[in-house]
Amino acid sequence: MDRFMHCSGMYKFFYLDLAEKPLCATANALADVPSIQRIFGFFPKLGDGAAWVLLFITIGLFRPDAGNLPVVLIGASLVDLGLYKLVKEQTVRKRPCITWEAITPKERPLDVYSFPSGHTLHAVTVTLLILPVLPLLGSVLIPVTVMIMLSRIILGIHYPTDVVIAALIGSFVAFYAGRLVSLMITIRRGSILTSPFSKKCLS
Repeated sequence: MDRFMHCSGMYKFFYLDLAEKPLCATANALADVPSIQRIFGFFPKLGDGAAWVLLFITIGLFRPDAGNLPVVLIGASLVDLGLYKLVKEQTVRKRPCITWEAITPKERPLDVYSFPSGHTLHAVTVTLLILPVLPLLGSVLIPVTVMIMLSRIILGIHYPTDVVIAALIGSFVAFYAGRLVSLMITIRRGSILTSPFSKKCLS
């Protein structure tokens, strides 16, 4: 018997959870194959906070041509974290592996709530910010991000909408972080061109 004990009037995700259950169960069944479970169990580790911090430090140490990208990545990640906690606390959507007996977790959940997917949120934001600055690294991160997104569903930790909405939020954060950086560069160039020293050099 399913562990779904909420009535539709009390639980805002009742119908959505019900609609997504078949897809979640089908995807989760794939993880019963040991090799598939190992593959999709590996990629979430690449999306952990420690892995991203290590990547930011590596870019800062070995890619000076990336400019202030590490700082931007850290700032965007902090924004992601704040949005993630805010949305999760307001929605309190229970994970599919908690709601449905047919879905078993293939990794240990951080908590009982699933909306949105934090792994997806950070992976999308980081990838979209890195891609235009370091295209080779960004192109490597694209399939990693896709695998992270798929793993959240296959491992029974998230619903598809958890992943899709997290990707949209991550895209939003990356877009505005990129716009902010462009604005800062424009302002900085403008201040350099209007400085007394620059005017003297141009005259």
